[in-house]
Parts: sequence; structure tokens; C-alpha cells
Amino acid sequence: MNNFYKIIHTSSRTHWGNREQRILCESLWMKKNGHQVVVIAPGDSPLFKKAKKSGLMVYPMSFKTLAGIGEYGRLKEIFIGEQPFVVNAHGKGDAKLALKAAQATDVPCRIMSRHNGKRVKNSWSNKKIYKTRPHYIFTTSKESKNHLRQTFSLSDMQIFSFPDGINMPDSDIYIDRSKRAAGRQTLSNTLGLGADTRFVGVFGTTAPQNKQLLGTLAEQLDRHFPSHHIVVFGTPDAQGSLDEKRFSRVHMLKLTENNQTCYQALDCCIYLPDYQNFYQGVPFEATMAMACFCPVIGPDAPGIKEILIDNKTGKVFNPKKPESLPTIISWLLNTPPDLLTLIRTARARVEKYHTMDAVGRDILRIYRLRQIKLDRKFQMIS
Repeated sequence: MNNFYKIIHTSSRTHWGNREQRILCESLWMKKNGHQVVVIAPGDSPLFKKAKKSGLMVYPMSFKTLAGIGEYGRLKEIFIGEQPFVVNAHGKGDAKLALKAAQATDVPCRIMSRHNGKRVKNSWSNKKIYKTRPHYIFTTSKESKNHLRQTFSLSDMQIFSFPDGINMPDSDIYIDRSKRAAGRQTLSNTLGLGADTRFVGVFGTTAPQNKQLLGTLAEQLDRHFPSHHIVVFGTPDAQGSLDEKRFSRVHMLKLTENNQTCYQALDCCIYLPDYQNFYQGVPFEATMAMACFCPVIGPDAPGIKEILIDNKTGKVFNPKKPESLPTIISWLLNTPPDLLTLIRTARARVEKYHTMDAVGRDILRIYRLRQIKLDRKFQMIS
């Protein structure tokens, strides 16, 4: 069956994060594979602007509470005019209006996507968003899927888990020593450091617990690996502020779309635990690092452990006992003989399960599943 679908994504957020990156990446993949994609988002949001610039059809929509009545009517007009097969809402802010309008206009396939891993209460309003109005729930991790399935008594055919898909970088770029040296030089120049500086990358939030951990790591590197500095990649609101005297070997670098070029500058990278986002999805930064042959260290926590297998695809630490981290980093920086096997195995796992091709094909199977179900229902009526 080779059907092409019209898909509408909605989002209410006005900043650029992994969720928005996922929406755009998936939309462009679907367009490349012959499907029509429409994005409805705030007109001043990065997602709206990037989608429009990429040639996708867009509609501006604020999804603000005060504009709710008018925008609900506008959404119904759009759905009636566009006649999509799929409406996929990507957060509670837009789902309240988008799924209600999609249900009112009989959109054949309605989806609620849950991107973060915070626990969800079984409230009346949440039941509408997660059980009454959508046909399917998409999550980014198996743990989040299990949580929502139990909370709302969903069947296995109502909820599915899809990680964020990535576009695989060329394999030779990141394993070539001269190119990795060039990457380190570029990062050194950006931070105003010496040409012989080496780097350990850090992703995730610098919560109070993680700031203490960063301080310990910096002290350990200063003592045992004096050429190494720590670079924390992320948005300013997630990074917070650090004491410059204590954290003189720790540098903040804003996350950009071109960050994958930074992975070749890193000797390893650490993904810090998120103590609030319990059912966290597989982090985009971890899969990209693994795709770029950069060794990854991560917490033994829901989400990341779906891809990070200790001593096979990376190194795992207990987030409640982070004192083991310096030993793990030391092992990686001493480049043991089996490190090459580890990073090659990690990349192979990403290539098999976490590319946009793999994720896109899995999502299309759900669309086809829904279409087959509707076709059978129509035949029975006829």
C-alpha cells in the first residue's frame, strides 16, 4: 500500500527546543517522501518561521487562552478546507483546541504527542486530551508510554513510542583524526582557549544537584587531565548561572542547529539526569553524539537507558551515586582498546532504530493501520 497523506502538526510553544526540532525534522521527511504537511503554530515562533522557510504550508495561531473561541472556529475552518488525514497535536497548549476541532470536523486520524516525561494526572481535562479525542497517543520513550497507558487505561493499540529521529552524519567525518583535531581547534577558538585544549561535553539541565556534580568533575579533570575543559551545551534558561571562580574550567555554549559539528571536538559527552522529567525520552543529544562516534555517559534512568547499554553502546552511572562519574570519564579519556568497538556499536544501534528513516517508516505504519481500520468499517457499512 503506497498511500500519501496530508498531515497537520500543531504546536503552541514559542521557543526552539527538541520538540520543535522533532516536528520540523519529521515534517520535512514526510514531505520528501511524497506527503503533504501543514504546520500550525504561533506566527512569531521559530518553528513557524523555519517551516515556512523550508517550503511547508503554515498557518499562524497563537493558542492563547483569550483567543480560544475565535481560534477554535478558525481551526475548524482550516481542517474543513485542508481535509487532512492526520492532525497531530504536540502539547496540552494546542491539543485543547486542535484535537477538539479535529474531532468536530471528523479528521480520520487524531494524535496526541507527549514529548516530555513528567507524570500526568488522571484529571477530567487530561482524559479528554489523552483518551476521548485522539485515536492514538505518541510518546518519545517506553517508560512514558507505560505511564500514560496505566494512567488512562489505554490499550496497546492506542499508544506507541517513537524516539526523535535524526539525520545520520557521514561516518568518515567524525572518525577521521585530522578532522576531529580541526573540530577541537574551532571550539578552542570559539571559547578563547589554547590550541591544545581537549573537551568533555555536557548536555542536560544544570539543576542544583548537577551543579555540584559539575564542580566535582572540573576538580577531577584539573587534577588528572589538565588539558581538558567542560563545555555545557544548552539554552540559557536550562543552564542557569555558575560561579566563575569555582567553575573556571566549565564553559557555557548556547545550543544551535549546527551543534553536530561540535561533537567531533569532544573526547566524550555526559548527559546529566533530569530530576523532574522522570519519564524522559531518549535525548536527541545522546543519539546524535553516538551517531558521531562520540562516547556517551548517561544516567541509569528511564528514556536514555533505551539506547545506552552499559559497556556496549556507552557508559552508565547511577544518578543517585554520581561519584562514580570521574572514574568512568578517566576510563574513556585513557582510550582503552575496546573503546572503538563501543562507539561503532553505538552508531550501529542509532542507525538501526533512531534515524528519521526508521522513525518515519514506523509512524507511517500507524497511519496505514488507521486507514485499513476505516476502510474495513466503510465496507461493513456498505
